[in-house]
Amino acid sequence: MEPALGTWEAIDTLRTVRAFADRPLEGWALERILNAGRRAGSSKNLQRWAFIVCRDRDHLRELSTTGPWAGHLAGAAVAVALVSPDPRAEGAPLSIAFDLGRAAQNMVLAAWELGIGSAPATIYEHQRAGDLLGIPPEMHFEYLLSFGYPAEPAVLSAPNRAGGRRPLAELVHEERW
Repeated sequence: MEPALGTWEAIDTLRTVRAFADRPLEGWALERILNAGRRAGSSKNLQRWAFIVCRDRDHLRELSTTGPWAGHLAGAAVAVALVSPDPRAEGAPLSIAFDLGRAAQNMVLAAWELGIGSAPATIYEHQRAGDLLGIPPEMHFEYLLSFGYPAEPAVLSAPNRAGGRRPLAELVHEERW
């Protein structure tokens, strides 16, 4: 399949999608998304992550109740839990969270290129969600990504909102603060 977007276009047009069409993801599309996460760079190439794929509608509904802003998981075609060793454990490298962020962004951008929307869900009920996912005690997770075709396809071509991002002049400092 030919890529639909270039890198900058994907970054510039990316939208968070929380309402999904009732349509499953094709197997090859999910594999591309997961491979995008797998291909993310990681500190010392340790690749200290695992992904749990959830497709079962009842399971997605249960997971959608583990955080106040996780409701979009219930309507997703797929959710992916991002799992790693506990970054708060003594001696754990601080880079784990950074590495997971890179993997997540790769997945989100790969999905967007394919016309698939996504949204992150922060988990607040860690024990319950961990039990639902069968996460071993030495592992940790805080986020799930929902994926699905947008319920409203126009979101794929919606223009950037005026004032949606701070200007570079407010963010960038030369040499020193």
